[in-house]
Amino acid sequence: MALRLLVLAVMVSMVALVMVAAPGRAHAGAPQGAVGNPATQVPRVADGPGRKVGKNSTFHGGAALAIGFDSNVFSESRASSPVRAAYGLPSAWLSIGNRQLRAGVLDTPPKASGRKADYYLGVITGWRLYMSGQPTVWQASKFNIGLNLRTMFAPGRHFSVGIQNDLYRLGEPTNFQAAREFNFNRISNSAKLHFILRPSGGRFSLDVGYRNQLLVFENGDFFRSNRLVNGLETETKYRLRDRTAFAIRYDYHYTYYFCCTDLGVGRNEDSHAHRVLGGFSGQLGDKVVLDAFAGAGFGLYKQDRSGPDFDSFIGYVALGWFPSSKTQIGLRLGREFNDSLWGNYYTDIGGSLSAGHVFKWNMRLDAGFGVYGRRYAGLPIPGEDTQDITSYVAADGFVRRDTLISLNVQLEQALGKYFVVGGRYALGADLTDFQVTYSNGFTQAGRFNRSLLMVFGAVRY
Repeated sequence: MALRLLVLAVMVSMVALVMVAAPGRAHAGAPQGAVGNPATQVPRVADGPGRKVGKNSTFHGGAALAIGFDSNVFSESRASSPVRAAYGLPSAWLSIGNRQLRAGVLDTPPKASGRKADYYLGVITGWRLYMSGQPTVWQASKFNIGLNLRTMFAPGRHFSVGIQNDLYRLGEPTNFQAAREFNFNRISNSAKLHFILRPSGGRFSLDVGYRNQLLVFENGDFFRSNRLVNGLETETKYRLRDRTAFAIRYDYHYTYYFCCTDLGVGRNEDSHAHRVLGGFSGQLGDKVVLDAFAGAGFGLYKQDRSGPDFDSFIGYVALGWFPSSKTQIGLRLGREFNDSLWGNYYTDIGGSLSAGHVFKWNMRLDAGFGVYGRRYAGLPIPGEDTQDITSYVAADGFVRRDTLISLNVQLEQALGKYFVVGGRYALGADLTDFQVTYSNGFTQAGRFNRSLLMVFGAVRY
C-alpha cells in the first residue's frame, strides 16, 4: 500500500509538468505549434502539403525517429542520485479533416458555410525505448497513443450538433527504480456531446453539452484512483462580430471513484464541482485575439468529514498576438481548481508564454515556458485516512505546496516538402519542500527536475 501511495503522490506532479507550458495552452485561439500533442508527450513536426481528399478535406501524415537523453528517468530527487539514460523514440501521426484544430478547438465559422459537417480526426503514437543494460531502466520504456476527434454537424446554422472525443493511452515510468509492473500506465477518455441553438440570425447562441470522462489505470494496484466524471457544460454567448463575443459559462462535474467507501484505506473522495465564468472572447483588430474570463468555483467533498471544500475565485486571461503570418505569440495567466488524485483538490495559479516563428529559409521554431504555483488541499490524514503514512514535512494543515516549471523548445529545418530534421529540449521541475514518511520507514521527497534532449529526422506529408 505504501508503494502505491508513493507512486501516486509524485505522479500528479509529473503529469502536470507535461501540460504547464505546452504552447497550445498559452494561445487564445492561436494555432497549435508543431511540438506535438502534450498529453501523449510525443513530438511531431509541422504538416506537409498534404493530399486533397474529396472536395474540402485534406490528409496529412508523418513519421519520425529520434534519439535522445533523459536526465532523470524516474523523476527522483537529486539526493537519490537520479538514473540517466539514452533512448530512441519512433513516432507516427495521421490526420484528416476539412477544418484545422486550433488549441484543441475545431476552427468552424460561426456563420453557415454551406457544408453539412466540419470535422477533424487525428492520431499520434510513439514509443520511448530506453537504451540501458539495467533491467529497471529498459523496462521503463513506454508506449503512448492519442486519438482526437472533432465534428460539427450543420455548422453555423440555427441548430448544430457537435461531438468531441480525446482518447489517450499514456505510459509513464515510476518515480523510482522498480519492475515493469510498478508503473502508472493509464487510459484516459474525454467525450462531449453538445447542441448549439442560434436564434435571431446567430448573434445570440446557447451551447449545452454533456461531458463524460474516464480514467483507468492498467496497473491493478492503483484501482483506488480509477474514476468517472459526468457533467453538464453550457455557454451563453452574444456575438458582436464573427469572432468576437461576450459569454457566460457554467460547468457542473460529478467525479465518482470506483473505490472505496471505508475510512482509513487511503480512499479518494467523490466530489461535486461547479464553475461559473463570464467574460470576453474574440479578436482585437487583425493581429490580436483575447480571452478574458472571471468567476467562481465550488468544489464539494461530502464524504470528507474534515473537509476541505473549494469556494473561491477562478479565472484567466489569454492573449494571442500574430505580428505576421509567420509569427505567433501567446500569453496566459490564470487561477483554476481541479479534483486531485492526491488529496481532495488542487489549485493552480500562474502563467505560460509561448511563441512560434517560421524563418525565411523554412526553419521553424516553437517554444513554451510556464510557471504555476500548485496547492494540494485535503491530503490523507496519517492514522485516520490512511495507516500507511506516518508523517509529512512542509504540509501544515494537510496542504502541500509546489512550484511547477516547464520549458519546451523545438527547432526543425525542412529539407524540401517532405523531409525535416530538428531537435527538441524539454525541462520539467517540481520545486517543493514537501516530504512524506511511510510506515515502513521510507521517506520520499517531492522535489525533482528532469530534462529530455533529442534530435530527430522526420518524413511528413
